Amino acid sequence: MRYISVLTLTLFIFCSISLNAQALQRDEDRFFYGSETDEDMQVIIPGKSYATEGIQYGAIIGPVFLYENKNGENLTTAIVNTRLWAKAYLWNNSYFYGGVKDSYMNVLSKKGETYDNTETDNIIDLDQAFISMSAMEGAIKISAGRKYYSIGTGLVLNGRGDGAELNYTTSVISVNLLSLYTGYLIKDNNPYKLTDKDYSDGAERLFSGGVLSAASGNQQIYLFGLIQIDRPKKDDPEKEKYNSQYYGAGLNGVFFKDISYYAETVFESGESYITRTAGNEKSKIAAYAFNSGLNYFIPVVLNPTLILQYAFGSGDSYRKDYSSGNRNELYGANGYDKGFISFGTFSGGYALRPVLSNIHIIRAGVTCLPFSLYNSAYLKKMSLGAKYSYYLKDEKASSINAGEADDYDKSFIGQGIDISLRWQVFYDASFYVNYGLFLPGDAYKNKDANNFIMAGINLSI
Repeated sequence: MRYISVLTLTLFIFCSISLNAQALQRDEDRFFYGSETDEDMQVIIPGKSYATEGIQYGAIIGPVFLYENKNGENLTTAIVNTRLWAKAYLWNNSYFYGGVKDSYMNVLSKKGETYDNTETDNIIDLDQAFISMSAMEGAIKISAGRKYYSIGTGLVLNGRGDGAELNYTTSVISVNLLSLYTGYLIKDNNPYKLTDKDYSDGAERLFSGGVLSAASGNQQIYLFGLIQIDRPKKDDPEKEKYNSQYYGAGLNGVFFKDISYYAETVFESGESYITRTAGNEKSKIAAYAFNSGLNYFIPVVLNPTLILQYAFGSGDSYRKDYSSGNRNELYGANGYDKGFISFGTFSGGYALRPVLSNIHIIRAGVTCLPFSLYNSAYLKKMSLGAKYSYYLKDEKASSINAGEADDYDKSFIGQGIDISLRWQVFYDASFYVNYGLFLPGDAYKNKDANNFIMAGINLSI
């Protein structure tokens, strides 16, 4: 179980860095690792300055140090993530991009005064390999292969897969269609896991969906739909398939030049199993989620930005684990499964790292450029940010994440503080530090504070 928890933490880090690089951008993201994008991470990802002919290639090296103190156990992790990439120009407005990655991890755990269970792991995988073509002066874009796929804010889908994508864009509307399969990702590098079989064989899921958006001035509105099909056959008594469909709408834009906003709402339907031991009964899914934010950019000294965010994911009183597709039979599960479960990414605090299920999250923060008045071009690229988070259950009779906040008579999950530093030292070198503190509330039986530290360097060669 310790290995699974360590691997889950590590995959969270890898996926947040990698998956967020191509999701919807917002200005505050340059200050906070793990939200929809991180521009300090983007500087190491090739793509915006490619030549139109020949072959380009390079390497991206990202050593990372992690420390986490949670429930009396300390985890110290050192990771070296290395990517080799190449892009080859094919013909007019088309290219092939390919890359491999190697992730080396060393973990040292400590419980009480005893160090135990030092673990090392090394994962080599095909990172991306796709062909991209465009026509009609870029109005039509087609790509196929292993790449990153995202819908909306990235809440329902934001990750790698093998598939194809079509984009059609006009001055007013745009259409994006995509389809991908996750079964060919190696099992240790596959973030779509919900069942025991997913962990042992890799999650074999098929996604298909699209986005229709319209823009007017600085405002955009969009509608989307996504179907997720659990592919592997799971016979009695281990039926655990989780098949889901997502329907949503969103909008984003800018008011008065200094205020930007985004909002997205999602309805989830489909089927989930109640348990593996209760006759393999199925439940219909009827779950909801909402994600929103408001940023106020103040044009004064230090360039401060005020941030206000609210997010919600519905919970189910018969669920005790939102990392699994199953409901619990212990309390006679019946009716609709109201627990929201998706396959995207969401950032709600470094130390708690909540999935957006059975939870209300209110966040407020500020970012600034502390050396904006200095003449040094290097110091001007340093940014600081801080956020305060307040967490509350949707269904107090249920837990959050994979069984946390297990006092089923209380709703107050706790509070969190995140502090982040970003420094783009050079165009091809950046440094970051994240600190997170979570203070458990009444819904936790164990009231010990959780601490999280992450520091790393990104180098592009």
